[in-house]
Amino acid sequence: MNKFMTTFRHTYLSKVKAKSFIITTIIVMLLIILAGNFDKIMNLFDGSEEVGTIEVEASETFTAQFQAVMSEISDDIDVVDSGGDITLTVEETVPLSATVESDNEVNTAQQTEIEMALDAVNRQMVIESLDLSEEEANLMAAGITIDYDTGAAVTDADTGEIIEIEEPNYLNVVIFYITVFVMFFIVINYASQIGTEIAMEKSSRVIEMIVSSVSPVNHLFAKILAIICVSLTQLFFFVVTIIAVLYLVDIGSLISEFGLEANDRTVPMVVYSLIFLLLGLVLYLSVSALLGSFVSRMEDLQQALLPVTMMSLGGMYLGMFNLFDPGNLLVRITSYFPFFTPFVMPLRVLDPATSHLTVWTGILVILITIAVAVYFAARIYKGSILSTDQGIIKNIKKFNKGE
Repeated sequence: MNKFMTTFRHTYLSKVKAKSFIITTIIVMLLIILAGNFDKIMNLFDGSEEVGTIEVEASETFTAQFQAVMSEISDDIDVVDSGGDITLTVEETVPLSATVESDNEVNTAQQTEIEMALDAVNRQMVIESLDLSEEEANLMAAGITIDYDTGAAVTDADTGEIIEIEEPNYLNVVIFYITVFVMFFIVINYASQIGTEIAMEKSSRVIEMIVSSVSPVNHLFAKILAIICVSLTQLFFFVVTIIAVLYLVDIGSLISEFGLEANDRTVPMVVYSLIFLLLGLVLYLSVSALLGSFVSRMEDLQQALLPVTMMSLGGMYLGMFNLFDPGNLLVRITSYFPFFTPFVMPLRVLDPATSHLTVWTGILVILITIAVAVYFAARIYKGSILSTDQGIIKNIKKFNKGE
């Protein structure tokens, strides 16, 4: 155990203290902080100012109507008799023609509110000028109703009734996006690191001295565990930064501004996303160690790790391209393919028809695959650790022969 911990501690500390780890972590943390304060940063470059009062130069009837409408649309702008931040001069009433004068630029949101209020008043004055009845006025103001009856409607197999398809919850979609991109980023980064660690030791023959004091299997497991802990350490800093940003920023108003709301699947989505994120990291790092065990020289490393890159890319694109159709056949099939499961199974959690048993089946599939990958990685590493054969194919043939 002492030798295992020595290898683990050395690998972990060397990676955490590396300049690349520190710089990458700081950059991502800064990006998270910038994203959380995006609205404040944009305001720094926005020369417009918020309007608190507006002075209206028009008839008393128009001013009263505009004041009533404006109070319903905006809580920030008050209509005053004089000395307003901006002046609204009405030149014609039907159709409405007006000029807004201000010493400073009015921000876009408040411009929209003023235009909405003027549009509503204009509609009222047009109705009055045409001397329409109340029923005719209501018909003009009535909205339209459209029902789309398409072949895409889902019907119940037993009753034949049309099943209403729920609109996706966009907060859950955002959680899925973040999970997939973080997983892909860490997999691509640390898969190459663990492969490089193993291949470098074998190519430099340093391993000959190492195996004289520690067993190859313990040495390999210590390195795999150390790299996994390094990736989790970096993920920990990211999560702490996100929590700090959420605590310091009024995230409630920000979320409501984008129309994001939690539902009954938000908590399961967060829990399962974290589970598949961790399992996906362990799976891909274990497979990277397995593939790195076949390599005897650094020139072959990228070729050996190509399957990891292709499978992680495939999993990410499967999730992205089927984001708004999580229940289709392709998603259901690929969610049980071990190397796609960490990316695709969280997508199925978005679908209300997905049961917890289905998700736990995906977790079991990944756990079995991890056990198989670690087992073969240990066997191959132990058998090829002192191999001088050049090329991946020769090492694979040697393993198949049991040499």
